[in-house]
Amino acid sequence: RYRLVSALGQGGMATVFKAYDLELDLEVALKVFTLSTQDESLLARFKQELKLARSLNHPNVIRLFDLGIFAGHRYITMELLEGAVLTSLLGAPMEVRRGVGYLVQACDGLQAAHDQGIVHRDVKPDNFFVTWDGVVKVMDFGISKPRVATGLTQVGMVAGTPQYMSPEQINNFTTVTAATDLYALGVVAYEMFTGSPPFQHADLMPLLQMHVGQLPRPPRELVPALPKALEAIILTCLQKDPARRYASCADLSQALRAALGS
Repeated sequence: RYRLVSALGQGGMATVFKAYDLELDLEVALKVFTLSTQDESLLARFKQELKLARSLNHPNVIRLFDLGIFAGHRYITMELLEGAVLTSLLGAPMEVRRGVGYLVQACDGLQAAHDQGIVHRDVKPDNFFVTWDGVVKVMDFGISKPRVATGLTQVGMVAGTPQYMSPEQINNFTTVTAATDLYALGVVAYEMFTGSPPFQHADLMPLLQMHVGQLPRPPRELVPALPKALEAIILTCLQKDPARRYASCADLSQALRAALGS
């Protein structure tokens, strides 16, 4: 069904190819996962990724087309985009207007998921694709779940990316809500505008403990030129208590737009 055209990129878990879908008659991105598996729980989560993402139709959510298994390797096809993941744009403080524009689009895409009862649970720069014309696409709903629990996350496993995990996600992964995505967006925003995440540690447990019990250093201590309103927004997202964050991504988007206007 697929004719490989060229390799687009390779990471620790998957290789992405530019391919031609002979059935759909269009070019697609073909993501082939490195590890082969017959684990039924992993395959169930893999199928869940497509089922969830297919239910979303929004310009800030990447379109998925198909999934399958070939020679023991899982693969997924999605819309072919020209651009780069947000991670490649980080490392130094980002210009405020540009960064806020990206965050607003990320909020819009995640809000579309939340409106369908879907919590992403792995919001991080690697899961935001920025096209060359500045459109942000939310990707990889692989550990996402409807707000009614799926039971597909194995007990005792850390699902998510520790650098961006919320306190409640660390304490009880099965009870997370949309507020978890808001916390992770706060971590992403902090990294965008200061050049580094709020919490860093070489070891897993100390890093998780920092998310649970340590307050982040105020962003303006690192970047004094950062607008006070934007700092306040970031710190609101990073509240340990989910109830003290924004009520929704839509509310966060509105606050970001207001901060940009001021």
